[in-house]
Amino acid sequence: MHLSHILQRAACAAFFLNVAMPTLAQNITIDGKLDEVEWASAREWTKYYESIPFTLAPPKHTQKVLVLEDESGMYFGFINEQANASIRSNQHERDDERANVDKAGVSIDFDGNGLTAYGFSISAGGSISDTIYRNENQGNSDWDADWESAAYIEGDAWFAEMFIPWSVAPMKAQDGDVRKVKLGFWRMIVGEGRVNTSIKGNPRQEKFLSVFHDYTFQNYSVSKLDFFPFVNVTEDRVLEQVDTKIGMEVFWKIDSGKQLNVAVNPDFGQVESDELVVNFTSSETFYSDKRPFFSENHALFDVKGSEMFYIINTRRIGAAPDYNCAQYAGTIQSACESEQVGITDIDYAVRYTQQGESLDFGFLGASEADQDYSQGKDFYALRLKRDSKQLAIGYLGTYAERPVLDRTATVHALDLTYRPTDKLRIETVIMGSDIDQGIDDTHSSGQALRAGFTASPGKGRWHNVSTMYFDDQVDINDMGYQMINNWSYWGSHNGWKFTDFGEASKLLSTEIEANIAIETDAEFDVAGESIQFAYGGNFKNTAGFKLENFYRTAGKDFWITRDSIVAPFIRKPKNYGTQLQVMGPSSKFFNYAFKVSRGKGSEWYSALGFATTYQAKASFSPQDNLNFTLMYEHTSERDWLNWIEGNLLGIYERKQRTTVASMNWFGGDKHELRIKAQLVAFTARQPSAYLGDLAGSLNPAAIDLPPFSLSDLAFQVRYRYEVLPLAYLYVVYSKGGRIIALDEENSLGKLYQRPWDDPQADSFTVKLRYRF
Repeated sequence: MHLSHILQRAACAAFFLNVAMPTLAQNITIDGKLDEVEWASAREWTKYYESIPFTLAPPKHTQKVLVLEDESGMYFGFINEQANASIRSNQHERDDERANVDKAGVSIDFDGNGLTAYGFSISAGGSISDTIYRNENQGNSDWDADWESAAYIEGDAWFAEMFIPWSVAPMKAQDGDVRKVKLGFWRMIVGEGRVNTSIKGNPRQEKFLSVFHDYTFQNYSVSKLDFFPFVNVTEDRVLEQVDTKIGMEVFWKIDSGKQLNVAVNPDFGQVESDELVVNFTSSETFYSDKRPFFSENHALFDVKGSEMFYIINTRRIGAAPDYNCAQYAGTIQSACESEQVGITDIDYAVRYTQQGESLDFGFLGASEADQDYSQGKDFYALRLKRDSKQLAIGYLGTYAERPVLDRTATVHALDLTYRPTDKLRIETVIMGSDIDQGIDDTHSSGQALRAGFTASPGKGRWHNVSTMYFDDQVDINDMGYQMINNWSYWGSHNGWKFTDFGEASKLLSTEIEANIAIETDAEFDVAGESIQFAYGGNFKNTAGFKLENFYRTAGKDFWITRDSIVAPFIRKPKNYGTQLQVMGPSSKFFNYAFKVSRGKGSEWYSALGFATTYQAKASFSPQDNLNFTLMYEHTSERDWLNWIEGNLLGIYERKQRTTVASMNWFGGDKHELRIKAQLVAFTARQPSAYLGDLAGSLNPAAIDLPPFSLSDLAFQVRYRYEVLPLAYLYVVYSKGGRIIALDEENSLGKLYQRPWDDPQADSFTVKLRYRF
């Protein structure tokens, strides 16, 4: 054995022994300076690997982590050496993964079982991010946790301190005086495009959670109770009315394994604006939930299948009410149709979780308030999960009641994760739905399945084989999200990363991806077969590129006609295309990227005609606390096929132009001002009508279809002041809406102007969320 390996193992052993005899933090002030005497006796971690690019070589830069603990939580001190002129200390929004800054962080698996970890990171400028990691390498940054941090720059190094309380996240109860956890440290040098990690993995590799190092800490008993009262005053400038809401959320961590969250008359409106999406397909667009009640302590209920389904979609709670205006007559019916609203007030919501050494339990319930001409919906979920070293198996059941439709919807799901070796992972979700709807005396039940096998046989190499099946009756959309039904899929995704480039090479790393897939309907009638190949890389000057090509066979589109009996599918031609992305070298002040693509459809869906897309994006940071971004995208498509109704479809010349502009200003760690505008101009011209038939053919029809124009706007000015951690004062002005006109207006300025002149939403909000 080499001497370096002996010394490395000795250092690791010494660290583990020190962890068993914790160094207590007495008077640590979180200011980033690491000048308290307690740090002198802290445990140290210095062994890192170069993880991006994935060479696993000794890093070019030196970094060190110091670890302390007491009955309140863990303290981490980061020492990151690099030339002062190269330190990127720009401030950024919370959870901005792509921020152009140097960062350092720790990911903590409080249960020590490799299933869930909580990531905490800080930039050299003091901005923070927090993320929940599950399913080996899948991160979710909607979670905002209660922890402290600070950064400090001095000489040719920058320093950071973190305090992570034991109450920050749910964790399994463990017997004895020692808690077994797993940790992974990391540090990013963005000006060189490099990331160093204490483990041989990162979230961009197939192996992340399973390669954390084992640690032990004192097993402290923790209890914490937080009250979050709020007051929200909104002036609706369209309806010319003012609405005031007062409510409270309670977050009680009973002990290390039990948590209770209760919300009474909660304000479940988001102050974060969603991204604008123009979607004419048969699949609903999924939006994540940033509301604190649903992002806090929700990981146990997070059962999903990539982007295809989520057993629980919390955006359903408080969404638009159900209406049945046909039950009324005359002026009441007219009022019902004209006074419909897009969100629903909530009477209460409650969530309880209990995590033991081998068995976890959770309950979620919410009840909506009645609205004019509507009754609120009720939602309930029950979760059980059993964990062992190699196997995790769980059950998630949901029940939704929608009185207006006399509808009840029940979903049962079983999920399994099996890791027979450190190189193989098997994941499966089996689910079934059962729906009764009294308003039209209908009943349906269906099943769905997802199974995946992922292998990581060697460094920089991964292979995945997966299958999904949704029959034509399964429907989890009452409380969950389901992109599609009547669909099955078999596919293989494979990747190879290369990092062995000499000093003379301009390349830092390259990556190859090769994928194959077959899609069918639920009867296994082939919709299409596809192959996709991608080659990308990063240069040593931090520039990058990615070239993608795909080919999809001729096939059938079973979904565009929305289950039409006379046209159950439409035949589509073979599709193929290419896309090139180029990212400029990373700079502290200016960054840019552009993308161009040309092709028919994609590897995931078929189209009739060619589409060409150009996209350019630039960001400019004149100061560390000020950033501007601008993105413009232009797409034109010939023979765009759009469903009208039944078996009637239209073919158009489509053009879509999108502009996104934003400004972010930060006044220290407390003040944040953001201005963001999203504008979309969508036009469909030269329409021709066609009728689909049983053979899947499109037959010209003597039906006049008008051209149309769509304008979409989301504009927001948001000021946020942090009163206390997770307690904020918001002052928000929002304006936007969607205008569809049957005309041929092509002026970009006039199309962008329409929803501004005639907005569907125009509001001014002041919200205070306090904490005690």
